[in-house]
Amino acid sequence: MFKLKIKVGHYYELILKEDRKIAFSVLYGFERGKNKDVYTLMMYTDTKNFEFPIEEDLFDKWVKEERVREITSDEVLVYAL
Repeated sequence: MFKLKIKVGHYYELILKEDRKIAFSVLYGFERGKNKDVYTLMMYTDTKNFEFPIEEDLFDKWVKEERVREITSDEVLVYAL
């Protein structure tokens, strides 16, 4: 099976409890130094947008639990509208 990796500039959908879904994009990440494998996400909900950092390990955990999938920019537009 294809293993999804976190990539800067890509869009993803996270499935939460009760099948609630949140779209997010990866704004930037650090590959070296003190903050290695830390990424900043911009999440889009029906009420607001917010940023927060995550580590690559957490993203990999979401992939393993099948709670995240890559989506297109058109699908993100649906969240924004």
